[in-house]
Amino acid sequence: MHRFCKGRGIDFTRSRPYRKNDSPYVESKNWSMVRAYTGWRRYDTDEELEALRNLLRLITIRHNLFMPHMRLVSRHREDGKVHKTYDMDIPLNRVLKSPEADADTKQNLTNSRNSTDIVRLSKEIEQASERLSHAYEKKLRRLNDA
Repeated sequence: MHRFCKGRGIDFTRSRPYRKNDSPYVESKNWSMVRAYTGWRRYDTDEELEALRNLLRLITIRHNLFMPHMRLVSRHREDGKVHKTYDMDIPLNRVLKSPEADADTKQNLTNSRNSTDIVRLSKEIEQASERLSHAYEKKLRRLNDA
């Protein structure tokens, strides 16, 4: 795996040294991005997969266009104490401020944000979550009847 990533210029970051199964930044997103919406159930049917895909698509839209995320900007050590500086912003705004993103991408993202109703999106997320729960309960009833 190390050779694969090194050959493609991928750096291993966000993990702590000497802990091979650890990635605290990514794992911290499991609660806020996944578990808070889907719970700890095991989804393994086609109906659940389709409902989960729809739910995660809606969640991604809400989190990227409307929800602020905290990001570490700088970190320096002073007299044995580590001082960290964080930036709190919406991922959309970070892209809009980035000089690497082209004008068409920025315009498309801005249009997407302006055309998205956060209240309607939240209701759609709630409905998608209910569909996922119904699919799971349907699977349980089918397994219990068998």
